[in-house]
Amino acid sequence: MKILGFFVAATFLTTGIALQAQEILVCPEVECCAYESPTGLSVSVDYLYWKAQEEQLYPVFLEDPSNDSGSDQGFLVVTNQKFEYTSGFRAAVGYTFPCEAYDVKLAWTRFHPRTTGNYEAPVNKGLIAIPFFDLTSSDVPHAASLVSHWHLNYDMLDLDLGRQYAISPCFTLRPHIGLKGGWIDQTQKMQANDIILGQGQPQPIAFAQGTVDRRNNFNGIGPSIGVDMRFALGSQFGLFGTVTGALLYGKFDLTTVVFISDTLDNNTNLPIGPKTLPMKTSGCFVSPTVQILLGGDWATCFCEKYGIRLGVAYEVQYWWNQLKTLNSLPQLFFLNCPTGNLMMHGLTVQASFEF
Repeated sequence: MKILGFFVAATFLTTGIALQAQEILVCPEVECCAYESPTGLSVSVDYLYWKAQEEQLYPVFLEDPSNDSGSDQGFLVVTNQKFEYTSGFRAAVGYTFPCEAYDVKLAWTRFHPRTTGNYEAPVNKGLIAIPFFDLTSSDVPHAASLVSHWHLNYDMLDLDLGRQYAISPCFTLRPHIGLKGGWIDQTQKMQANDIILGQGQPQPIAFAQGTVDRRNNFNGIGPSIGVDMRFALGSQFGLFGTVTGALLYGKFDLTTVVFISDTLDNNTNLPIGPKTLPMKTSGCFVSPTVQILLGGDWATCFCEKYGIRLGVAYEVQYWWNQLKTLNSLPQLFFLNCPTGNLMMHGLTVQASFEF
Protein backbone atom coordinates (compact mmCIF):
# COMPACT_ATOMS: atom_id res chain seq x y z
CA MET A 1 0.00 0.00 0.00
CA LYS A 2 2.87 2.37 0.72
CA ILE A 3 4.09 2.31 -2.88
CA LEU A 4 0.59 2.43 -4.39
CA GLY A 5 1.16 6.05 -5.35
CA PHE A 6 4.15 5.02 -7.44
CA PHE A 7 2.17 2.53 -9.48
CA VAL A 8 -0.77 4.96 -9.93
CA ALA A 9 1.54 7.71 -11.17
CA ALA A 10 3.40 5.28 -13.42
CA THR A 11 0.12 4.02 -14.85
CA PHE A 12 -1.11 7.49 -15.77
CA LEU A 13 2.26 8.41 -17.26
CA THR A 14 2.49 5.20 -19.25
CA THR A 15 -1.05 5.71 -20.56
CA GLY A 16 -0.21 9.22 -21.72
CA ILE A 17 2.93 8.02 -23.44
CA ALA A 18 1.04 5.25 -25.19
CA LEU A 19 -1.64 7.63 -26.45
CA GLN A 20 1.03 10.00 -27.69
CA ALA A 21 3.04 7.30 -29.43
CA GLN A 22 0.43 4.82 -30.62
CA GLU A 23 0.59 6.06 -34.23
CA ILE A 24 4.35 6.73 -34.23
CA LEU A 25 6.41 3.90 -35.63
CA VAL A 26 9.61 5.86 -36.24
CA CYS A 27 11.05 9.09 -34.93
CA PRO A 28 8.54 11.82 -35.77
CA GLU A 29 9.32 14.58 -38.22
CA VAL A 30 7.47 17.00 -35.94
CA GLU A 31 9.73 19.73 -34.65
CA CYS A 32 9.97 19.59 -30.89
CA CYS A 33 9.11 22.54 -28.75
CA ALA A 34 11.94 24.97 -29.45
CA TYR A 35 12.95 27.91 -27.32
CA GLU A 36 16.03 29.82 -26.24
CA SER A 37 16.40 30.58 -22.58
CA PRO A 38 17.46 34.21 -22.17
CA THR A 39 19.48 33.46 -19.01
CA GLY A 40 20.45 29.79 -19.36
CA LEU A 41 19.32 29.17 -15.78
CA SER A 42 17.25 26.25 -14.55
CA VAL A 43 15.88 25.12 -11.20
CA SER A 44 14.43 21.76 -10.21
CA VAL A 45 12.83 20.15 -7.18
CA ASP A 46 12.42 16.39 -6.68
CA TYR A 47 10.09 14.73 -4.20
CA LEU A 48 11.56 11.50 -2.82
CA TYR A 49 9.53 8.65 -1.36
CA TRP A 50 12.25 6.16 -0.49
CA LYS A 51 12.99 3.29 1.82
CA ALA A 52 16.46 3.16 3.39
CA GLN A 53 17.88 -0.22 4.39
CA GLU A 54 21.15 -0.71 6.24
CA GLU A 55 22.97 -3.98 6.72
CA GLN A 56 24.66 -5.00 9.97
CA LEU A 57 22.54 -3.00 12.36
CA TYR A 58 22.38 -4.77 15.71
CA PRO A 59 19.86 -7.60 15.29
CA VAL A 60 17.61 -9.32 17.78
CA PHE A 61 17.70 -13.11 18.01
CA LEU A 62 14.13 -14.29 18.53
CA GLU A 63 13.71 -17.84 19.77
CA ASP A 64 11.46 -20.00 17.62
CA PRO A 65 8.11 -20.32 19.47
CA SER A 66 7.54 -23.71 17.81
CA ASN A 67 10.32 -25.17 19.96
CA ASP A 68 8.33 -26.58 22.87
CA SER A 69 11.41 -27.72 24.80
CA GLY A 70 12.07 -24.15 25.93
CA SER A 71 15.84 -24.63 25.64
CA ASP A 72 18.36 -22.60 23.69
CA GLN A 73 19.06 -25.62 21.51
CA GLY A 74 16.06 -24.96 19.27
CA PHE A 75 16.04 -23.03 16.04
CA LEU A 76 16.50 -19.27 16.31
CA VAL A 77 14.79 -16.76 14.02
CA VAL A 78 17.00 -13.76 13.24
CA THR A 79 15.04 -10.50 13.39
CA ASN A 80 16.56 -7.29 12.03
CA GLN A 81 15.62 -3.61 12.26
CA LYS A 82 12.34 -2.66 10.58
CA PHE A 83 12.49 -0.15 7.70
CA GLU A 84 9.75 2.06 6.25
CA TYR A 85 9.18 4.45 3.34
CA THR A 86 9.89 8.10 4.18
CA SER A 87 9.70 11.43 2.32
CA GLY A 88 12.69 13.51 1.33
CA PHE A 89 13.64 16.06 -1.32
CA ARG A 90 16.33 17.10 -3.77
CA ALA A 91 16.82 20.68 -5.00
CA ALA A 92 19.09 21.72 -7.87
CA VAL A 93 20.14 24.79 -9.82
CA GLY A 94 21.85 24.71 -13.22
CA TYR A 95 23.32 26.93 -15.89
CA THR A 96 23.80 26.20 -19.61
CA PHE A 97 26.63 28.10 -21.28
CA PRO A 98 25.71 29.79 -24.58
CA CYS A 99 28.63 28.20 -26.43
CA GLU A 100 28.91 24.47 -27.13
CA ALA A 101 25.89 23.72 -24.87
CA TYR A 102 27.99 22.78 -21.84
CA ASP A 103 26.11 22.98 -18.56
CA VAL A 104 26.89 22.89 -14.85
CA LYS A 105 24.52 21.74 -12.11
CA LEU A 106 24.57 21.74 -8.32
CA ALA A 107 22.12 19.47 -6.47
CA TRP A 108 21.43 18.88 -2.76
CA THR A 109 19.73 15.69 -1.61
CA ARG A 110 18.23 15.53 1.88
CA PHE A 111 16.78 12.30 3.24
CA HIS A 112 16.28 11.77 6.99
CA PRO A 113 14.28 8.59 7.72
CA ARG A 114 13.34 7.51 11.25
CA THR A 115 12.26 3.97 12.03
CA THR A 116 11.29 2.16 15.21
CA GLY A 117 10.99 -1.57 15.85
CA ASN A 118 9.15 -3.00 18.87
CA TYR A 119 9.88 -6.63 19.70
CA GLU A 120 7.98 -8.70 22.26
CA ALA A 121 9.09 -12.12 23.42
CA PRO A 122 6.64 -14.96 22.65
CA VAL A 123 5.05 -16.92 25.48
CA ASN A 124 7.62 -18.90 27.49
CA LYS A 125 10.39 -17.56 25.31
CA GLY A 126 12.85 -14.68 25.43
CA LEU A 127 14.50 -12.27 23.08
CA ILE A 128 18.25 -12.81 22.93
CA ALA A 129 19.59 -9.27 22.72
CA ILE A 130 22.91 -9.40 20.84
CA PRO A 131 24.48 -6.05 21.97
CA PHE A 132 24.47 -7.08 25.64
CA PHE A 133 26.77 -10.07 25.08
CA ASP A 134 29.61 -7.56 25.51
CA LEU A 135 28.58 -7.02 29.14
CA THR A 136 27.43 -10.48 30.21
CA SER A 137 30.44 -12.63 29.30
CA SER A 138 29.28 -16.13 28.34
CA ASP A 139 25.83 -15.69 29.87
CA VAL A 140 22.99 -15.40 27.36
CA PRO A 141 21.00 -12.16 27.93
CA HIS A 142 17.27 -12.86 27.55
CA ALA A 143 14.86 -9.91 27.51
CA ALA A 144 11.08 -9.67 27.74
CA SER A 145 10.91 -6.83 25.19
CA LEU A 146 13.18 -4.62 23.17
CA VAL A 147 12.76 -1.32 21.29
CA SER A 148 15.17 -0.29 18.55
CA HIS A 149 15.28 3.20 16.96
CA TRP A 150 17.31 3.87 13.81
CA HIS A 151 17.96 7.36 12.44
CA LEU A 152 19.64 8.21 9.13
CA ASN A 153 20.75 11.72 8.19
CA TYR A 154 21.68 11.71 4.51
CA ASP A 155 22.80 15.07 3.09
CA MET A 156 24.73 15.00 -0.18
CA LEU A 157 25.88 17.64 -2.68
CA ASP A 158 26.47 16.81 -6.35
CA LEU A 159 28.35 19.24 -8.62
CA ASP A 160 28.69 18.11 -12.22
CA LEU A 161 29.71 19.47 -15.62
CA GLY A 162 28.12 17.92 -18.69
CA ARG A 163 27.18 18.36 -22.32
CA GLN A 164 24.15 17.12 -24.22
CA TYR A 165 24.60 15.24 -27.50
CA ALA A 166 21.83 14.42 -29.97
CA ILE A 167 22.57 10.87 -31.08
CA SER A 168 19.42 10.85 -33.25
CA PRO A 169 16.28 13.00 -33.59
CA CYS A 170 14.78 11.00 -30.72
CA PHE A 171 17.73 10.02 -28.52
CA THR A 172 20.03 12.29 -26.50
CA LEU A 173 22.92 11.61 -24.16
CA ARG A 174 24.43 13.86 -21.51
CA PRO A 175 27.74 12.50 -20.14
CA HIS A 176 28.95 14.34 -17.06
CA ILE A 177 31.77 14.40 -14.53
CA GLY A 178 31.96 16.16 -11.21
CA LEU A 179 32.35 16.00 -7.45
CA LYS A 180 30.15 14.34 -4.83
CA GLY A 181 30.41 15.12 -1.14
CA GLY A 182 28.47 15.31 2.08
CA TRP A 183 27.69 13.35 5.20
CA ILE A 184 25.84 10.18 6.15
CA ASP A 185 25.13 9.91 9.87
CA GLN A 186 23.49 6.84 11.38
CA THR A 187 22.26 6.32 14.94
CA GLN A 188 20.83 3.16 16.47
CA LYS A 189 19.39 3.30 19.98
CA MET A 190 18.07 0.21 21.72
CA GLN A 191 16.38 -0.39 25.07
CA ALA A 192 15.87 -3.86 26.51
CA ASN A 193 13.47 -4.48 29.40
CA ASP A 194 13.46 -7.21 32.05
CA ILE A 195 16.77 -8.80 31.06
CA ILE A 196 17.28 -12.20 32.70
CA LEU A 197 20.85 -13.26 33.56
CA GLY A 198 22.33 -16.20 35.41
CA GLN A 199 19.54 -18.70 34.98
CA GLY A 200 20.29 -21.65 37.26
CA GLN A 201 22.74 -19.61 39.37
CA PRO A 202 22.31 -19.02 43.15
CA GLN A 203 21.35 -15.35 42.67
CA PRO A 204 20.02 -14.81 39.13
CA ILE A 205 19.12 -11.36 37.84
CA ALA A 206 15.56 -11.11 36.59
CA PHE A 207 14.71 -7.46 35.93
CA ALA A 208 17.81 -5.74 34.57
CA GLN A 209 17.44 -2.89 32.08
CA GLY A 210 19.82 -2.25 29.22
CA THR A 211 20.46 0.48 26.63
CA VAL A 212 22.63 0.82 23.52
CA ASP A 213 23.66 4.05 21.81
CA ARG A 214 25.47 3.38 18.53
CA ARG A 215 26.63 6.17 16.19
CA ASN A 216 28.23 5.81 12.76
CA ASN A 217 29.09 9.17 11.14
CA PHE A 218 30.69 9.54 7.71
CA ASN A 219 31.95 12.68 5.95
CA GLY A 220 33.51 12.36 2.52
CA ILE A 221 34.14 13.77 -0.94
CA GLY A 222 35.23 12.31 -4.24
CA PRO A 223 34.93 12.25 -8.05
CA SER A 224 31.78 11.18 -9.87
CA ILE A 225 31.03 10.19 -13.45
CA GLY A 226 27.79 9.32 -15.19
CA VAL A 227 25.43 9.70 -18.12
CA ASP A 228 21.85 10.95 -18.54
CA MET A 229 19.72 9.53 -21.35
CA ARG A 230 16.37 10.45 -22.90
CA PHE A 231 14.35 8.87 -25.68
CA ALA A 232 11.58 11.08 -27.08
CA LEU A 233 8.15 9.59 -27.78
CA GLY A 234 6.56 12.37 -29.78
CA SER A 235 7.09 16.06 -29.20
CA GLN A 236 6.42 16.08 -25.43
CA PHE A 237 6.59 12.65 -23.79
CA GLY A 238 9.75 10.64 -23.31
CA LEU A 239 11.62 7.96 -21.38
CA PHE A 240 14.75 8.86 -19.43
CA GLY A 241 17.43 7.28 -17.30
CA THR A 242 20.54 8.10 -15.30
CA VAL A 243 23.52 6.01 -14.24
CA THR A 244 26.12 7.64 -11.98
CA GLY A 245 29.02 6.26 -9.97
CA ALA A 246 31.31 7.90 -7.43
CA LEU A 247 34.20 7.11 -5.09
CA LEU A 248 34.18 9.08 -1.85
CA TYR A 249 37.14 9.26 0.48
CA GLY A 250 36.19 10.29 3.96
CA LYS A 251 36.35 9.84 7.70
CA PHE A 252 34.25 7.51 9.82
CA ASP A 253 33.63 8.39 13.48
CA LEU A 254 32.26 5.41 15.39
CA THR A 255 30.90 5.39 18.94
CA THR A 256 29.05 2.65 20.82
CA VAL A 257 27.99 2.81 24.47
CA VAL A 258 26.34 -0.26 26.04
CA PHE A 259 24.81 -0.06 29.53
CA ILE A 260 23.12 -2.63 31.74
CA SER A 261 21.64 -1.89 35.17
CA ASP A 262 22.92 -5.11 36.77
CA THR A 263 25.22 -7.96 35.80
CA LEU A 264 27.00 -10.98 37.28
CA ASP A 265 30.61 -11.46 38.28
CA ASN A 266 32.44 -13.81 35.89
CA ASN A 267 33.99 -15.83 38.73
CA THR A 268 31.40 -15.87 41.52
CA ASN A 269 28.23 -15.49 39.37
CA LEU A 270 26.96 -12.99 41.95
CA PRO A 271 25.35 -9.63 41.09
CA ILE A 272 27.88 -6.78 40.96
CA GLY A 273 25.68 -3.84 39.93
CA PRO A 274 25.54 -1.71 36.79
CA LYS A 275 28.13 -1.87 34.04
CA THR A 276 28.92 0.40 31.09
CA LEU A 277 31.03 -0.45 28.06
CA PRO A 278 32.05 2.57 25.92
CA MET A 279 33.79 1.98 22.58
CA LYS A 280 35.07 4.63 20.19
CA THR A 281 37.29 4.76 17.10
CA SER A 282 37.72 6.64 13.82
CA GLY A 283 39.42 6.10 10.49
CA CYS A 284 39.51 7.11 6.83
CA PHE A 285 38.19 4.81 4.13
CA VAL A 286 36.92 4.83 0.54
CA SER A 287 33.18 4.35 0.07
CA PRO A 288 31.96 3.62 -3.49
CA THR A 289 28.39 4.39 -4.54
CA VAL A 290 26.16 4.00 -7.59
CA GLN A 291 22.88 5.71 -8.53
CA ILE A 292 20.41 4.36 -11.11
CA LEU A 293 17.20 6.13 -12.16
CA LEU A 294 14.62 5.06 -14.77
CA GLY A 295 11.32 6.73 -15.62
CA GLY A 296 9.17 8.78 -17.97
CA ASP A 297 8.55 12.50 -18.35
CA TRP A 298 6.54 15.22 -20.07
CA ALA A 299 8.16 18.46 -21.29
CA THR A 300 6.90 21.55 -23.04
CA CYS A 301 7.61 25.27 -23.46
CA PHE A 302 5.65 28.50 -23.50
CA CYS A 303 6.24 32.08 -24.64
CA GLU A 304 9.22 30.76 -26.62
CA LYS A 305 11.37 31.52 -23.59
CA TYR A 306 10.53 29.12 -20.81
CA GLY A 307 10.58 25.36 -20.49
CA ILE A 308 8.88 23.08 -17.98
CA ARG A 309 9.38 19.37 -17.36
CA LEU A 310 7.58 16.87 -15.10
CA GLY A 311 8.76 13.33 -14.55
CA VAL A 312 8.30 10.25 -12.38
CA ALA A 313 10.90 7.52 -11.92
CA TYR A 314 12.18 4.67 -9.82
CA GLU A 315 15.55 5.46 -8.24
CA VAL A 316 18.04 3.37 -6.31
CA GLN A 317 21.24 4.46 -4.58
CA TYR A 318 23.64 1.89 -3.20
CA TRP A 319 26.53 2.71 -0.85
CA TRP A 320 29.16 0.13 -0.02
CA ASN A 321 30.95 -0.07 3.35
CA GLN A 322 28.78 2.51 5.08
CA LEU A 323 28.35 0.90 8.50
CA LYS A 324 31.37 -0.14 10.53
CA THR A 325 31.09 -2.58 13.45
CA LEU A 326 32.53 -2.06 16.92
CA ASN A 327 32.61 -5.24 19.00
CA SER A 328 34.78 -6.04 22.02
CA LEU A 329 34.38 -9.82 22.01
CA PRO A 330 36.36 -11.75 19.37
CA GLN A 331 34.10 -14.80 19.78
CA LEU A 332 31.20 -12.77 18.34
CA PHE A 333 32.90 -12.18 15.00
CA PHE A 334 30.43 -14.51 13.29
CA LEU A 335 27.54 -12.25 14.33
CA ASN A 336 28.98 -9.08 12.81
CA CYS A 337 30.51 -8.52 9.39
CA PRO A 338 33.20 -5.80 9.25
CA THR A 339 31.00 -3.45 7.20
CA GLY A 340 27.40 -3.01 6.14
CA ASN A 341 26.02 -1.58 2.90
CA LEU A 342 23.33 1.11 2.68
CA MET A 343 20.59 1.07 0.04
CA MET A 344 17.95 3.73 -0.61
CA HIS A 345 15.29 3.18 -3.25
CA GLY A 346 11.80 4.23 -4.22
CA LEU A 347 9.75 6.84 -6.05
CA THR A 348 11.26 10.10 -7.38
CA VAL A 349 8.92 12.79 -8.74
CA GLN A 350 10.70 15.55 -10.69
CA ALA A 351 9.75 19.09 -11.64
CA SER A 352 12.09 21.52 -13.42
CA PHE A 353 11.76 25.00 -14.88
CA GLU A 354 14.10 26.73 -17.36
CA PHE A 355 14.01 30.48 -17.81
